Amino acid sequence: MNTTKRRNATIVGFMIAATSVVSFLMPVAAGQRGRGGAGAPPTPIRRTADGKPDLTGFYGAESGGANYGLEKHPSDFLTPGTQGVVVDPPDGKLPYQPWARAERINRELPERGYDDPTAHCFVAGVPRSMYTPSPYQILQPPGYIVMLFERMAWRNIPLDGRAHLPETTRLWQGDSVGHWEGDTLVIDTTNLNGKTWLNEVGDVMSYDAHIVERLTPKDGNNVTYQATVTDKIAYTAPWTIQMNLRRQQDEILEVACHEDNGDLQHLKDVRDEARAKKNAAPKP
Repeated sequence: MNTTKRRNATIVGFMIAATSVVSFLMPVAAGQRGRGGAGAPPTPIRRTADGKPDLTGFYGAESGGANYGLEKHPSDFLTPGTQGVVVDPPDGKLPYQPWARAERINRELPERGYDDPTAHCFVAGVPRSMYTPSPYQILQPPGYIVMLFERMAWRNIPLDGRAHLPETTRLWQGDSVGHWEGDTLVIDTTNLNGKTWLNEVGDVMSYDAHIVERLTPKDGNNVTYQATVTDKIAYTAPWTIQMNLRRQQDEILEVACHEDNGDLQHLKDVRDEARAKKNAAPKP
């Protein structure tokens, strides 16, 4: 076996093994790592002194694999299958602009894995932070909702009615402001930088995206999470995803993104080899 083939076999073997591990751990990290009361009887909604729902605690998203695709699809060579979390449009398909659908399909190629910003330790963005397969903590100090994510990121959401930042300010997590509508926490996010991916298969979102999230407690341990995305650059119509957030008796861990992690180098090797093959191919 020559050096190139040996390297290819090593990379593919590593990616298959990594995918198998991720697929195995996904339900654990997303909703079962802690002692989360799955199957436990409903409990009353917890409330703060002002009567609003008390969301304080640790949560895992029961996302059906949304970090590997928002639309329903079976498992393939390197990607776990997903249950699909798109509830609008009713057919469960994202209403892509043609260019954005083509870009998403291209991003699923092995050589595009290096381009996922989370591979470089950038934050996941909104709404992806809410369904990456790791838990997070919600804090509720007076006038704010604070979300702390295990993958070294946070969201600081004021509830005081302030306006969004000027359009010239663009952020990985966007600018989020919130308010209550009855028992539903509504979070309005703009000012995104357009660099994030919505998951590992590369569902697209541009800087034009306007995201409205709704967190509605069902009982003391479960919250219905919805996110509606309006993005006229990448989509022909708004779309909505929905999933359950389950409270965990857990904590978030100290996660170092690249400590002793050779995955990024493997992804770079795959990308560089694909580029080399493309450059060596006969020109039409």
